Amino acid sequence: MNTIHRILLFLGIISILFVVWYVNQEAGSYYTSSQIDRPRLPVHSDWKPSGLYGHGLGIIGSSMLILLFIYSIRKRVKMFRTWGRLPTWLNYHIFLGIAGPILVTYHTAFKFGGLVSISYWSMIAVMVSGFVGRYIYVKIPRKLSGAELSLSDVRQERSNLLAILKDEYGLNNEHLVLIDQFSNSTKLKERGLAGYFSFLFMDLVGWLQYHFLIKKIIKTVNIPPEKEKELKYLVKNDVQLSRQIAFWDAAHTLFHYWHVIHKPFAYTMVVIMIIHIGVTITLGYTWIF
Repeated sequence: MNTIHRILLFLGIISILFVVWYVNQEAGSYYTSSQIDRPRLPVHSDWKPSGLYGHGLGIIGSSMLILLFIYSIRKRVKMFRTWGRLPTWLNYHIFLGIAGPILVTYHTAFKFGGLVSISYWSMIAVMVSGFVGRYIYVKIPRKLSGAELSLSDVRQERSNLLAILKDEYGLNNEHLVLIDQFSNSTKLKERGLAGYFSFLFMDLVGWLQYHFLIKKIIKTVNIPPEKEKELKYLVKNDVQLSRQIAFWDAAHTLFHYWHVIHKPFAYTMVVIMIIHIGVTITLGYTWIF
C-alpha cells in the first residue's frame, strides 16, 4: 500500500507541474499583462476568473481545499481512525494544501480585492503555516501508525541505540560525548521555545558538521568499511533522538500554539470561499454544467 500511495502522490505532483507548465504556455502573457489590457487579449474569455479554464481551475482548486478537511475528520472522528495510517493521510493533506492554492491563484488571475481577498490571503496563511506545522510534527517522535510516542518510550529507544553503538560498533564514552555535544541537546532544553530556531538552524547547516563528526569517529574505531553506512545512520538517529528529548516540552507547546493560529485561518478561508461560491452561482456564473 505504501508503494501505491507513493505512486499516487507522484502522479499528483506530476499533474500539478503539468498544469502549471500548460497554463504558462497557453496563458502566460495574459497573467503578465495589465488589468486594462487583458479584456482585449484573445485568451481573455478563456482565462479570466469566470472563463472556461480560469473558472475550471478555481473549481478544482477549491475542491482540493475542501478535501483538506478529510484529514482532520480522519484524525478526530473515532470511527474513521482505522482508515489507513495517519502519516499517509497527512501526505495527501500536504499535497492538497499546496496544489489547491496554486490552482486558485491562477483562477484569481492575480487580481486580489474585496471580501474574497480575505479568503485568499487566509489560504496563503494556511499554506505557509502548514510548512511550519509539518516541521514541528516530524520533530515529535511517532509510531508507524502516526500515534505519538511517550517520552519514556523515546528515552528507552535512545538507551537501546547507545548500547548498540557501544557493543556492536566499539564507540566509547568519549565518542558519545562528542555526539551529545554535536546534538546541542543541553542548550536546546535550556532555551525552551527559543530553541526551535536553533533546531531549524542546525537542520539547515548542521550536515557539514555532522560529516566531520562521523569522519572523526570512523577514524578512531575499528569497523569494516561495509558497516560504516550503518554507523552513520545510527549516529544520525541518536542525534535526532537526543534533540527530540531536549525539545519535547517546547515542541508540544509550539504545536499547540500552531493549531491556535492555523485553524482560524482555515475556517476563515472556507467560510468566505463558500460565500463567494454561493454569490457566484446566484449571479449566474456557471461553468460547463
